[in-house]
Amino acid sequence: METNNHRAESERACAGLVPIFPLPNAVLLPRTVLPLHVFEKRYRIMTREALAGPRFVAISLLKTGYEATYHTLDAPIHPVVCVGRILREECLADGRYNFLLQGVTRARIVREDKGRPYRRAALEPLVAPPANTLQENALRCELQRLLMSEPLAAMATQGHWFEILDCPDLTFSDLVDIIGSALLSCPEDKQHFLEEPCVMVRSKWLFGLLDMLIDPCDDAPQRPYKTRTWPPTSFAN
Repeated sequence: METNNHRAESERACAGLVPIFPLPNAVLLPRTVLPLHVFEKRYRIMTREALAGPRFVAISLLKTGYEATYHTLDAPIHPVVCVGRILREECLADGRYNFLLQGVTRARIVREDKGRPYRRAALEPLVAPPANTLQENALRCELQRLLMSEPLAAMATQGHWFEILDCPDLTFSDLVDIIGSALLSCPEDKQHFLEEPCVMVRSKWLFGLLDMLIDPCDDAPQRPYKTRTWPPTSFAN
């Protein structure tokens, strides 16, 4: 269940004007970590200023047709974003940055501010009522059952999913996001997942995907769902 600490963290992450980092092929989900490489001047400024402040940056997915306006502050983006906190950063000699961004909360853009070289926005957290204890326990048991089925057991072991099932610092919503992020390789699918705050709905989507991986239908079109690899790919602006 969501704790008061999680809610307070979401509110802190959305306080004031939050830097918006639009990307064409990357979606961040809460509790997952996204490695980023920053080289454009405007995003170097963004990173430097974020590091000097509360270290929050929101990742937004660019919409189809963004290319003509990419270098402006008006490129079309999805209004639901994930706010992340910079965990670790590296400033290179030429001013470029590498950093790891961990997702904190879903949020919706309320209004944008274009007073800086990069986009900033006022955000509102997207928080759904949590499942009750009985529902959540039942969902956890179902998730564990699915992950213990072949061929998922090997995948779950490789991804350390059994370990996170027992992590007291992760809510069930966090677990669904972490596993969903690892399985969904299509940015549009991840964005759809991000836009749904209700953990009951997301868990049904995840269970359906896991069922498909356990017993794929030969005549159904298959998506290239893949687990994360190491070292991770860095997404560049």
